[in-house]
Amino acid sequence: MSLLSYLPRYLLHFKVDIIIIQLLITCLIFTTVIFPPLLGKFSDKIQRRTPFIKMASIGMNFTLFLFLFAANLTLIIILIFFYGFFWVSDGMKFVLYSELVESDHRYIAYYNAILAFGWFLGTFGAGILIDIFGFEGFFRILLTMSLINTFIVILLKENRSLILEQQETRDNERNDNLNLIEQKEINPISRSIYPSLFFRNFGVRPIFAILAIIMFYHISSDTEIGFLIGINYLIQVFLNLLIGRIITDHNLKWFMVIGYILSAIAIFGWILATDFWSFLFYQILISLSFAMFFTATQIYVSKNTTPKNKGKYLGYVNTSSQLGTFTGGSVFYAISFCIF
Repeated sequence: MSLLSYLPRYLLHFKVDIIIIQLLITCLIFTTVIFPPLLGKFSDKIQRRTPFIKMASIGMNFTLFLFLFAANLTLIIILIFFYGFFWVSDGMKFVLYSELVESDHRYIAYYNAILAFGWFLGTFGAGILIDIFGFEGFFRILLTMSLINTFIVILLKENRSLILEQQETRDNERNDNLNLIEQKEINPISRSIYPSLFFRNFGVRPIFAILAIIMFYHISSDTEIGFLIGINYLIQVFLNLLIGRIITDHNLKWFMVIGYILSAIAIFGWILATDFWSFLFYQILISLSFAMFFTATQIYVSKNTTPKNKGKYLGYVNTSSQLGTFTGGSVFYAISFCIF
């Protein structure tokens, strides 16, 4: 996450125009549009998740290593594309995790809390490292951390037969309470979830992708910028721990709706913000929005899918989200091009 947050600043380091930066970030998002359903379906077909997770870890190491020697825009574009692919493949971690915890809403929220804490350390720490060591030193440290992660990932094991047996037991218990007609009418995922994910990311993600640059025009310290980006994730840690205890099947929808509304308010806030404190306020709002909407969506999809189709439907969800990001980024790029 530290690389994704500071990629725009890294491109500015090469004196790349801000409009081109937005286009490159949009290209990165495009890789996350086309690959999730493909990898998800394939992992469902072979009923394996760990090969994708290990491939992603090794691939990210290779990409970060090449970033150390990136000296021209063409190579950077190629590396961005491959990093996007490995980023998508790494998403199989959540698919496997949700299967292991049997889609329990508490553990899914705890997963997001741990993930958000890692994002906080990465984004905040990245600002400090860039201030002290510059981008080259930053990539060296990032590569070292990635190598450590690879050694841990290699130890992952996947007992597929046990996962399928547990799902079959849950299906049998559910079928005891449903007649045959009701079973045929069950739709795993409501179709309305896809446009909601699309339109939320359409507005939020294009701005979030270049938020470090927007802040750079008002705030001179990379450490402060790193804190503002990272505080988003730190707040999500505590919010997800709380959400894991209070969210239920009955209030799941309200978490999505409120989170959606807060994201719209934060978008206008980013445009109006002019100093550290105003950016801080709207970062708190967007962290609340993300924790509520994203966690509720994950729980909803996990609870309504099985190991035989979970990869596919989570792939559709990710594609809907990233398609909104890609489309919004493209529109943002077109507007910026016309203005500047």
